[in-house]
Amino acid sequence: MGYTRARHLRPRQIMIHRSLVLRERITAIIGAALLLLLVGASYYYSIQTRIETLKYIPSETSPDFSARRVTLTDFDGRGIAKARLAASTMEHFSDERMRATDASYHSLDPAKPQLSLIGNRAWSNDSLETIELEGNVQLRRAPFEDEPVLFFTTEYVKGYLDTYQFETDRKVYMRRGIDTTEASNGMKYNNILHTVELEGDVVSVFHPNAQSTDHSVNAPQK
Repeated sequence: MGYTRARHLRPRQIMIHRSLVLRERITAIIGAALLLLLVGASYYYSIQTRIETLKYIPSETSPDFSARRVTLTDFDGRGIAKARLAASTMEHFSDERMRATDASYHSLDPAKPQLSLIGNRAWSNDSLETIELEGNVQLRRAPFEDEPVLFFTTEYVKGYLDTYQFETDRKVYMRRGIDTTEASNGMKYNNILHTVELEGDVVSVFHPNAQSTDHSVNAPQK
């Protein structure tokens, strides 16, 4: 009789044992999942804290962007284009410096004499309030009202773009209409007042026969 009871209870004990084993495994899995979730959350918040404390410190010697065959257009408050700067290569730095090669500057304001300025290299240290060009520099003012074309060549020019003034301390060649002038120590040109100041030894060649049709603006010379 006792043998028969033990035989009938064995399957039940086996099921209870299996249930306990399964419950332990599920508990272990849930515990492992909770531990993994806790570790992941801790890692996430630690990374977020590090990211929030990170600061970008730009290098003064590395550009924040560079470009090839770039064209920049400057607009006034009415949305009308007033100037355009183009270059084969250009680098811009976080402190507002700019460097460019094969640069050209063109004024577009129809109320002012149109200017074009080109050079092998160009740079600005003040967000293009001024621009400096070096190497085969050419400055050309298109004919304006009754004034003929005005053309300069030199090796260096600094331009004040807000006031349309340009200057150099290098030897400069100037052509106004068909008259030519050379100055050994540079010049100062004001595109608003239409004046040119030549410095150093100045040599000019005038063509009187052309003066009847060339109403020239007097250019002070030093």
